[in-house]
Amino acid sequence: MDNIKRFDIAAQSLSRRLAEYFTALECSEKERIREIRLRSRQPVAVITDNGAEFAANTGRLTQVYSDLVLKTDENEIADIFKRLCGYSVHSFKDAINRGYITVEGGHRAGIAGTAVTENGRVTAVRDVCSINLRIAREIKGAADEIYKSEYAHGLKSVIIAGPPASGKTTVLRDLARQLSDCSKGECRKTLVCDERGEIGASFSGIAQNDLGINCDLLTSYPKSEGIMIALRSFSPDIIICDEIATTEEVQAVEAGVNSGVCFALSLHARNERELKTKPILKRLLMTGEFDRVILLSGRHVGKTEKIFTAGDLIA
Repeated sequence: MDNIKRFDIAAQSLSRRLAEYFTALECSEKERIREIRLRSRQPVAVITDNGAEFAANTGRLTQVYSDLVLKTDENEIADIFKRLCGYSVHSFKDAINRGYITVEGGHRAGIAGTAVTENGRVTAVRDVCSINLRIAREIKGAADEIYKSEYAHGLKSVIIAGPPASGKTTVLRDLARQLSDCSKGECRKTLVCDERGEIGASFSGIAQNDLGINCDLLTSYPKSEGIMIALRSFSPDIIICDEIATTEEVQAVEAGVNSGVCFALSLHARNERELKTKPILKRLLMTGEFDRVILLSGRHVGKTEKIFTAGDLIA
């Protein structure tokens, strides 16, 4: 899907006023926007490669905050929240309780409000006051550097780390496409476990992103459950998952490793110090399966900052 069309789909999930504003922007402006951030009674902000900018009523983005900047209120935020849920908030209850909604095109809307809790667990979110719409982009070639350095001579397991918005999901998406591309030689059975719907961006059962011709897609399955289903039913050569974060997910990865399956995983880390202090990463590395931990620079999608071995990160 063309990235301009993808941006317009994301914009259409906003209120009519903001949808008209963002779809009317020049294509060069749309290409720059990574996030649209909405806060009740605050200015409409976007995040670009240049940092934070504002939506001005002149129809252009500006880095200068002034009376010309558009603002949202609680009524518009509430309307956008309902639109993001397709006016069926209950259907998205579990996702909302985790703090986000995935919409058509693979875009993810972060939701902030007042949590309703029971026995220490979030059971509902009310009074939504902030929405962060992250724009998903398909960048073919984003995994070129990693594919050439790690997969040119066969399959292996890798962990891709980086700070938020460094392109981890974009790289995993393109890596799935390249690994399952039979034109490169061996046709590898690839499976993507896409809990948040951001890698494949499945809509009505069809992936909106190109994952290659030999890739199976499990959408919205919890990663731990999806990995076990993959092992039981799909005999994959490699499983790709985004943002491994829980003990249950690590246990599922361990089961896959013991079954001879390779993995390409991602996790959050800004630098080497954070990598060394993550218990989840240490446990993954202790499996002996992961040959590399690749830290993305965050400056350019797919650009490697540094490559670590397990010995570099385990004391």
